[in-house]
Amino acid sequence: MKLLGAALVLSVFISACGGNPPSTQDDQSPAVPVKLQTLEQGTIENSTEFVGNLEAKERVTLVPRIEGRIMKIFVAEGDKVNRGAPIVELQPTKQQQEVNAAVSSVNLQREKLKVAQAELKATTAEQALIAAEVERTKADLEDAEAKVALVESNFKRSEDLVAQGAQSQQDLAQKQDDLNSTIAQRDAQQESLNTALKALQKSKEQFKQAVASVDSQKAALLQAEAVLQAQGELGSRTKNLQVNRVVAPISGIVGNLPLKVGDYINFAQELTTITRNDVLELNINVKAENKSKLKLGLPVEIVDTQGSTKITGKIDSISPTVDQQTQTILAKASFPNEGSLRDDEYVKVRVIWDTGPGILIPTESISRIDGQKFVFVAQPGESPTGEPIQVVKQKSVELGAIQGENYQVLSGLEAGEKIAVSSILDLRDGVPIASESLKSDNSKTNQ
Repeated sequence: MKLLGAALVLSVFISACGGNPPSTQDDQSPAVPVKLQTLEQGTIENSTEFVGNLEAKERVTLVPRIEGRIMKIFVAEGDKVNRGAPIVELQPTKQQQEVNAAVSSVNLQREKLKVAQAELKATTAEQALIAAEVERTKADLEDAEAKVALVESNFKRSEDLVAQGAQSQQDLAQKQDDLNSTIAQRDAQQESLNTALKALQKSKEQFKQAVASVDSQKAALLQAEAVLQAQGELGSRTKNLQVNRVVAPISGIVGNLPLKVGDYINFAQELTTITRNDVLELNINVKAENKSKLKLGLPVEIVDTQGSTKITGKIDSISPTVDQQTQTILAKASFPNEGSLRDDEYVKVRVIWDTGPGILIPTESISRIDGQKFVFVAQPGESPTGEPIQVVKQKSVELGAIQGENYQVLSGLEAGEKIAVSSILDLRDGVPIASESLKSDNSKTNQ
């Protein structure tokens, strides 16, 4: 920049001393075609995005209390059933000694459940640590991306200076080396992030397996206890009918039912699931630094891949403690479901902390020089012949959070101004333009 300034001063000095004046062609250079966007005051949402899997408030796995062959199936997959409704009826084949043997398995099932619960706790802690590492690596990658953008800007500026003779080819080569080194560092950060994401995915799979193991052990324990309670009742025909028929313990929707009449069912074998999904929950781990903003009733939006809101829920539960390992607070959000959501569905949500007035500008309208950010604002000007024209003025701006393809403007621009959103690399301060106006984008913003 110092060399460029010196070159400009020298150019002005030579002109003042009788150098050749600028040509008429330069004075009447053609206008740069650009698209302009008129800035409008809108509502900005201060929010944070999270991802996770929805969970039904109630979900049970149906298992028989005896071995037997299916005699009758009362429902089909997807049916809505009430509590107590019959699901499957079995023809019993278990002998009395098998029932007695099942009694001794109760204690064993309890021990297995304890082991499964301990494994689940360990897996949960490991997943939280890996998730924190992913977030740290993402932040490092964002820093590396920003550094690449800055070095690329310096390199392009050096190319211009070399073309003008204001900088040596050796300096340009150094800038090229800096750019290559910065890109290599950025690529290394990307590789680190990919590795962390793979580890997180593996941890999630282990977590699901641990949850399934706990659920299975709970079901097995319940079954063993049920057999213990049923001991001595096999002589009663009425009692036998109650054991033979599997009923819905809750009201809900019947899950996958891959069975048919005549199939032989083993003791504690999964038959199907009943899920109450009129309201679904999502666990959200909020950073402890946001504890002052975390309140019951805060709106939470499920958003699609384009950032549009699908369903709005709210925070209805907040843990009173902070996780010491992750320094996060567990909050639960609930969402009303009329059929568009599914249990265990992976979703992206946005917690809205507060709202306020603000202005958004497209990311492609930003130019960067020495770490500062600028936009080109359309203003009236005058041609060399005195005719009114439109030119652009380079203005420094302070930017806030980014959402999608927009930045929040903290200072430097006001509603009503028109900024260039195309041909940014062709623009300079005072360059005439031929414009096409666009409507301002008053999208929401994340933080």
